[in-house]
Amino acid sequence: MSLRRIPGRSQSYHLISYDRKGREQRDEDGGVASEAALAAIAAPGVTDVFVLSHGWQGDHADAISQYDHWIGAADPDADADGVSPVVIGLHWPSKAWSDRELKDAPSGLLGDEPTGDGVTVDEAVEEFAAQLGDDPATREALREVLAYAASVPVDQEASDADELPAGVAEAYRTLVARLGASADDGGLLGGGWDPDAVFAESLTTEADDGLLGDGWFSRLREAVLTPLRQLTFWNSKNHAREFGEGAAADLVRKIIRTADVRVHLMGHSFGTIVVSSAVRGANGSPKPPARPVSSLFLVQGAVSLWAFAEEVPEKFGGGRGYLADVVRPEFVSGPIVVTRSKWDYAVGKFYPLAVRLAGQYLLGDDEAPKYGGIGSFGAHGVAGSVELPALAAGARQDPGLEAGTLYNIDASKVIAKLDGASGAHSDIGHAELSWLAWNAARASAR
Repeated sequence: MSLRRIPGRSQSYHLISYDRKGREQRDEDGGVASEAALAAIAAPGVTDVFVLSHGWQGDHADAISQYDHWIGAADPDADADGVSPVVIGLHWPSKAWSDRELKDAPSGLLGDEPTGDGVTVDEAVEEFAAQLGDDPATREALREVLAYAASVPVDQEASDADELPAGVAEAYRTLVARLGASADDGGLLGGGWDPDAVFAESLTTEADDGLLGDGWFSRLREAVLTPLRQLTFWNSKNHAREFGEGAAADLVRKIIRTADVRVHLMGHSFGTIVVSSAVRGANGSPKPPARPVSSLFLVQGAVSLWAFAEEVPEKFGGGRGYLADVVRPEFVSGPIVVTRSKWDYAVGKFYPLAVRLAGQYLLGDDEAPKYGGIGSFGAHGVAGSVELPALAAGARQDPGLEAGTLYNIDASKVIAKLDGASGAHSDIGHAELSWLAWNAARASAR
């Protein structure tokens, strides 16, 4: 069933799942989740619709877990506010790679079973192929890279003298070509991206304090895999944009056509790209919906701090943010709220590292020389933006949000629970955040 009831809670939500090409997947019972959601929205009395998007590294189970925690944390007094909501969670395949260690390759004349307690080369090929392309050429290139990486002892230290084998470098170039290289898509694809240069730069990158493993760049195996992880990072980031401008934008516009309701979009991590792109419009061309979205809530966004800027300062490279149209009132009429946290290592450390290696600075524009995500710095370059007081633990007060304004807020006191390499990036299941989103929604109704 598309309507999921959160265990132990009164809340429920419609879960709509899509495949890699943005095609909606039928439920196990054969039903179409979007049709059920639209029918619920058309029911008498519904006033507001909340559409949520998870971020990177999310499979179907991850999406459900995140939505259960995020929605389950909310406890607004909806009746007192005269609000009758329908909540929709979107699932788009974003699992870029396994969290498990790559097993050592077979050794010896008899080809012994791989040692270790992680993912085999065959399993890793399957996982990466699901994201980068399930065709023979892509699989062969992935196998070349992963088999070589698995042959390198996991504890072997990297040195400046190390080089990628010619076959591995060529396999990486094959992957770039299979991903759709062109001359105008930034410094990663078709713009002179060189796996040898990426590998060499990774060897000179400072230690990452355990962000991507225990001394990610100090080990040769991890340096060999750096270009592959960079490709999957770019691919997932690009997929978030394509999914947002395609299937998600189409759903938002269907909702608006279905009923005279207020529509609120919320995204986390790369999900901030999804929901922002859904507002911006389909097919890559900015086109506002028939009625503007009522509010936009961007939690720990893995998108450039300049992505929403109308005009990036010349000292930062100039240009215009890819998502600059989103802050215009015909796209979003109510408040836009952006959270950041100093404990978010995924956005604070990995995001600028990945975009620096990839040569990407603005989403859709590679001219700006500064790096950083809104989940660490907030959105910059937006006229009239407001810095709210830091979000306090237990906060329930109305911050007085107003329509047509972008707000940045430091949520480090709430988004603070460290969990592995990503830090507090996914620590978003808090009533304080739900209350903040609820106030953004209420402000749009004033």
